[in-house]
Amino acid sequence: MNDRMENLAASIEAARVDAVIITKQANQRYIEGFTGNDCYLMASKRGNFLFADSRYTEMAARECLNAEIVPHRHPHPPLEAVIAKVVREQGFRKLGFEGGHMTYALYETIAKELSRENAEMVSVPSIVEKIRARKDSGEIERIAAACRVADLALEELVKIVKPGVSELDLKIELDYRLKTNGADDVGFDAMVLFGARASQPHANSSREVKLAAGDLILIDYGAMSGGYRSDTTRTFVFGKASGEQKRAYETVLAAQRESLAMVRAGANGRDINDRALGIIKSAGLPAFDYGIGHGVGLEIHEEPFMRQNTDVILEPGNVLTIEPGTYSPGWGGIRIEDTALVTENGCEALTLFPKELIEI
Repeated sequence: MNDRMENLAASIEAARVDAVIITKQANQRYIEGFTGNDCYLMASKRGNFLFADSRYTEMAARECLNAEIVPHRHPHPPLEAVIAKVVREQGFRKLGFEGGHMTYALYETIAKELSRENAEMVSVPSIVEKIRARKDSGEIERIAAACRVADLALEELVKIVKPGVSELDLKIELDYRLKTNGADDVGFDAMVLFGARASQPHANSSREVKLAAGDLILIDYGAMSGGYRSDTTRTFVFGKASGEQKRAYETVLAAQRESLAMVRAGANGRDINDRALGIIKSAGLPAFDYGIGHGVGLEIHEEPFMRQNTDVILEPGNVLTIEPGTYSPGWGGIRIEDTALVTENGCEALTLFPKELIEI
């Protein structure tokens, strides 16, 4: 945590602000270990202050590593007043805020109060997210633990798949298997899609859609362990796979393997994305148009994001997904996704469920 505060202090100085108000819960947890909601963290080189109402003051005092807990809301003054008081006492003149997360209404309220203290607010987007992108050993172990639980849950799930089960019923069973295998919670709302519905890269599982012979089964899911998440996608065929399904699957698998082989410190995410797209398009298949991957950690989607037309240089300690796919409306879709750790000389896959085509 000391390293995190040192990195944040350097970022605050680089942004030319005296302090930053952190409203995103994942960022508060990263800096102070606080797991509550609806609280506001002010971080600075002089110290941290967590503004909490009576629902969270006891929890904050127990969990926060360094922050002074400042109560607000009845019987205490409102949030903007207690923030202004700290600003006045600390002599702050310029406060950063998370422009991509704080609501405009909250910004207006605080900024108006701060103007009375001759202080201003400026947006400092992703100031904590950029630090979070490079995971330490403790974070990596938590993500790896989530990945192990996810592998076990899917291994159990494929053994009980049967004709006539609905997408939603299988998703509920998967959620149950994740928790009984040790997950603190699901990593995100899992997606189980059958047949032609698998052509949607993201969709809600349906109770009305039942599994039939020859259907593709696309499962995108994750586990949570110690607040950190995993992300995996596997695609199966229920029964005998057709030649078209086999060819599409082998193409996506080749794209995923070659993309993973390119992952290493210093690699450009744009090049990895372009390589996967090239393999799928050269096979005459419709290719994914989302990015090849994203970071995973306290959030399921976080820095770094690897997309077309965007340069992002990977660093050791990045944990990210590689998830190429092909999607054809009326036919279905195939995606293969792993969570992997970037190292100096390559990458280490953290999700290890087999990737060869499985006919259930």
